[in-house]
Amino acid sequence: MSRLLTPPRAAALATAALATILPAVAWMAGATASPAPSAAVAAAEALAPEKKCTLPGGLAELSGLAMSRKHPGVFYAVNDSGNTNQVFAIDCNGATGRLVATFTVSGVGNTDWEGLALGKDASGGPAVLVGDIGDNFSGRAEITVHGFAEPDQLANATVTPVTYRFSYADGRHDAESLLADPVTGRLYVASKLIGAAGQLYQAPLPPVTGQVNTLTAVRPGPVFATDGAFSPSGASYTLRSGGPLGANTASVYDTAGVKLADVALPAQSQGETVTYADCANLLVGSENDTQIWRVPLPPEATPGCGTTPTPPRLLPRHLRRLPRRPRPRLLPRPPLPVA
Repeated sequence: MSRLLTPPRAAALATAALATILPAVAWMAGATASPAPSAAVAAAEALAPEKKCTLPGGLAELSGLAMSRKHPGVFYAVNDSGNTNQVFAIDCNGATGRLVATFTVSGVGNTDWEGLALGKDASGGPAVLVGDIGDNFSGRAEITVHGFAEPDQLANATVTPVTYRFSYADGRHDAESLLADPVTGRLYVASKLIGAAGQLYQAPLPPVTGQVNTLTAVRPGPVFATDGAFSPSGASYTLRSGGPLGANTASVYDTAGVKLADVALPAQSQGETVTYADCANLLVGSENDTQIWRVPLPPEATPGCGTTPTPPRLLPRHLRRLPRRPRPRLLPRPPLPVA
């Protein structure tokens, strides 16, 4: 016959049992839940900006960046108004950027070089495009873009540009963003407004030398746009803003102008530049700051980027279902010949 427990003894045994079981349950729950925060932290770290390289001397008034298409890890850079008519090639493969070539653009001055892009020349090859498009006081009847073929060799040289003249269909504007569609070659300029959204303007395709080409508004842009660039795939483009009068943000759009993402940029005193390091990463910089940052883009902001398909998982051989062999089809037997 089993012994009945008095209430106090039953309560004591129940307490002891719970004291043994609950820590084990809590440990199991913690072990199960721990991967989620770790995965979230890993995802956040993957998208965190990182220092890419520092600029060499002579680029205190950095105003444009454009990634090379011929020389891996190299970008081109320019200074803005009051500086020389030169484009600098910077090797950013290491933590300290190296000046590897200086290209003097002959026959033109630097009224206000604010944009830089990699576009196409007349033969379809890559071309360095310098946007003399700044106009802080809206006093320029025309702006210009100077282009020269991207060199095969990185060595100091004087280059002779092809110059295109532009004016806006709706009046004069300040601008710091020059973009070139890598697929079509069409040029775009984004106006810069303080406290209000600017506009993205497109150039005729192709622009014509020796006359003024008209820039027409196609869609709004961000407040205080300081630079822009197309992705290497041509399926999206970025317009950035920067301090002190704009947010340190890169807005990514598809080619129809639908915003895909707003990406936070490192806080820099005068964020003026952006280019694509590759399809999934931006490079950004600032005046009076030697640091160039790499900024990863979220997946939704990288349309057109190539992906590697996941190979199908094969089942163990003994679990694979073999295809059923078709049964041979029996043909009707021909009639016997009549004797």
